[in-house]
Amino acid sequence: MTDYTVITSRVRLARNLAEVRFPSRISAGEVEKVYRAAFSAAKEVFDPTLYQIGSLSEEEKCYLVERHLISPMLAESPYGGVILSKDRQLSVMLLEEDHIRSQCFRKGLALEDAFVSLKEYDLALRAKCRLAYDKKIGYLTACPTNVGTGMRASVLMFLPGIALNAGLNDLVEELKAAGLTIRGALGEGSEGDGFCYQISNAVSLGVSEETILNRVSSAAEKINHIEKNLLQKYYQQNRNRLEDSVARAVAILSSAKLLSQEELESLIVSVKIGVILGLVDMDHVNLDDLALLCKPYSLVRLTGCENTSEARDFARARTVRKTITDKE
Repeated sequence: MTDYTVITSRVRLARNLAEVRFPSRISAGEVEKVYRAAFSAAKEVFDPTLYQIGSLSEEEKCYLVERHLISPMLAESPYGGVILSKDRQLSVMLLEEDHIRSQCFRKGLALEDAFVSLKEYDLALRAKCRLAYDKKIGYLTACPTNVGTGMRASVLMFLPGIALNAGLNDLVEELKAAGLTIRGALGEGSEGDGFCYQISNAVSLGVSEETILNRVSSAAEKINHIEKNLLQKYYQQNRNRLEDSVARAVAILSSAKLLSQEELESLIVSVKIGVILGLVDMDHVNLDDLALLCKPYSLVRLTGCENTSEARDFARARTVRKTITDKE
């Protein structure tokens, strides 16, 4: 059965070339130098495809943001780029906040596995160019919180039990004391939409990569245990209301002719809670994957529907019905 509590793991490494100005002040010649080093390293470890942000359509940029392959900030960059692996699990962002931000994604709690894959690229990059590095401090980055290892290790977690039992404030303080932070699913400044939260290291200075990975993984395991207990507690106190919301959500997703993105996300939250509690059998569907496929720009690519609100809502409902019931 799919574990909906720990959705994905991501490890990101921030790197800058020595003697090259940060992206906010970079010259055209320096841009070419960054591209050349990053792509040359990528060719050593995977079959890369390079996209220059300035040559992409608005729809293509929005699609990449939807899939978390680039950041909203990079989508606005006139000279930025991204290098992607074929399976889209490895993404190398060029000239966002730093010269090179490589990131690797894995499903579930798999930070160590993600880091192993990312480290291979990082070693190739180090062999291709001289990076901005201080022997006492570590890697030099645009943002002070990334100085040191340059690593951000994060897990995306589904935490309805903690949120519904008003346990978020206590969790924030506990994580802060452990050198960790909690944000909404989209990172800094975002809210916990759909009860999804990102747990990550707060700083990378003075700690090793392994320490960061262990701290975040251990915190995720502990939070996972707390979440399951609190969700059961909430269910016991609100059984009828919760069972009703789950049943209604399943019925609507199985038969609706139109579904907006907002409605789908709300209904999937209820069904995921139902799956976790054993109220509904959805082993044949990964609801998180389904929600991602049904985001606006991903949906247009998947179904070929027109990029209008009604066309997307119709295609979204049809995609969901077919996935859940195997009927259109």
